[in-house]
Amino acid sequence: MNTSTIQQNPVASVVPRLDTAAIAAMLGVTREHVTDRITKRPDFPKPFINVSRRLRYWRQSEVQAWMQKGTK
Repeated sequence: MNTSTIQQNPVASVVPRLDTAAIAAMLGVTREHVTDRITKRPDFPKPFINVSRRLRYWRQSEVQAWMQKGTK
């Protein structure tokens, strides 16, 4: 019997990450606003996990650094 295991990226599992809903909660805006506007800004951090076009994750530290720059 051949059992396959899913290998996970050990770095991705320990790095605090945010999805668009979490970013929206931090900024006090809707998830749609984050998806349609914030993530398309050239100064916004790039996602570090791209599962698909609809499922992406950003490093919490990079989003917080972006927020501290005073950019919303």
